[in-house]
Amino acid sequence: MKKQTLIILILLAIIGGFFGAFLGIEKVLFFFILIVLAGLVLSDYQIITYALCLYPFIDYALRLFVPSFASVWDELLFMGMLLVWAYKYARYRKEDGFKQAPLDLPIILFFVAMLIVFILNSPDYKISFEGLRAVIQYMLWYFVIFQLLKDDKGAKKVCLVFVLVVSLMAIHGVYQYIIGVEMPAGWVDSKEASVRTRVFSILTSPNILGSLITLALPLCLSFGAISKGKKFKVLFYFLSFMMVACLIFTFSRGAWIGFGVAILVYVFLKDKRLLIPAIVFGVLAIVLVPGISSRITYMLSPEYIESSLRGGRLVRWITGLKILSGTPLFGVGLGHFGGAVAINNDLSYLVDTEMVKTFYMDNYYLKTAVETGIFGLFAFVMLMYQIVINGFRTIRITKDKTSRELEIGILAGLFGVIVHNFVENVFEVPMMTSCFWLLTAVLMHFWYINYKQNKID
Repeated sequence: MKKQTLIILILLAIIGGFFGAFLGIEKVLFFFILIVLAGLVLSDYQIITYALCLYPFIDYALRLFVPSFASVWDELLFMGMLLVWAYKYARYRKEDGFKQAPLDLPIILFFVAMLIVFILNSPDYKISFEGLRAVIQYMLWYFVIFQLLKDDKGAKKVCLVFVLVVSLMAIHGVYQYIIGVEMPAGWVDSKEASVRTRVFSILTSPNILGSLITLALPLCLSFGAISKGKKFKVLFYFLSFMMVACLIFTFSRGAWIGFGVAILVYVFLKDKRLLIPAIVFGVLAIVLVPGISSRITYMLSPEYIESSLRGGRLVRWITGLKILSGTPLFGVGLGHFGGAVAINNDLSYLVDTEMVKTFYMDNYYLKTAVETGIFGLFAFVMLMYQIVINGFRTIRITKDKTSRELEIGILAGLFGVIVHNFVENVFEVPMMTSCFWLLTAVLMHFWYINYKQNKID
């Protein structure tokens, strides 16, 4: 067997060298990687779901080495997953076929609501289509991941890979703080001299790094709770500590708020008796940790409010509300204000007597309201509500303690990101939206497994 393997490797090397001389070694290596990946996927189709957990690393590597490919790789991955889904449906139809979960319909209804806004209110159809795509494209990960997960082991591995990816980024973030990584001047107010740096790891924003940690940290705690060996418990609790440290060093107040809510949800679902100690510990952290206390204190100061009214979140929110008051039902149109699409198209609006160029709203709910009106905002809020309520239902029907613990970690992280969106455009970042819907799909997969088990029982 070993001789056969050696012979195959030698033949592959000869063939690769031959074609490499004509096509270039990079193309040959890329081709062989595709063959290996295809072999792995054919042996276990749900392996491809792990690729989405690696989103931050893949995107960073492509932006660094192949920038021309960085803008399309996730679409190609999605199409690849669709092909794997078709393969799975054709070969394993008798096992699962087409799976359904309670969250499918609310997502579809949200898509319908966005289509209604697109049809009824598109000042510029090209821009509105870009805005529509930006809103719904990354939600589609939910459906493909949900269909490709086949058992609880696969779902747990997805969670594990995601936690390890974020852990490595957190450790890198702590290293950045130690060496005092350079940051843009605009990340800190001129009056906050105590903040010497804000970490961001391989991302482009400390706020998004903080949101990613908020999503992953409760799940990391869950792995620590279910680990049987002491070494693994120590490892996951150490990784949790590194995530907390990195989160602090992002100095992202919005992420801190989201994380605080996530931990309260985690504690509430795990043991309500720990709520008071958790709140006390949080208050002590705000008071005793210098970096946290200074950022929070400054946020409540007249200087911050004056600065924010001049060029920060508050003036942006006020501007958004003024624009919304003029078009309250269906907004100004998808992609027309408050996000990346509007900025890329250099749009402006008349506010009072002044033309105001679009900007990031720093509040995804308000951004949604300005673009799609009260109608679109209601649809989005109802979708977030359905994620939370179906998460609670999944936890309630789960009998397996290990699965239940992971479900608690997932729901707590999702809840934290939902809250963080009140002060940040988290869903404007494809990586964050993709990871959010990845874990949402895993949560609904756990629901599907438990529903089938309870039905059999």
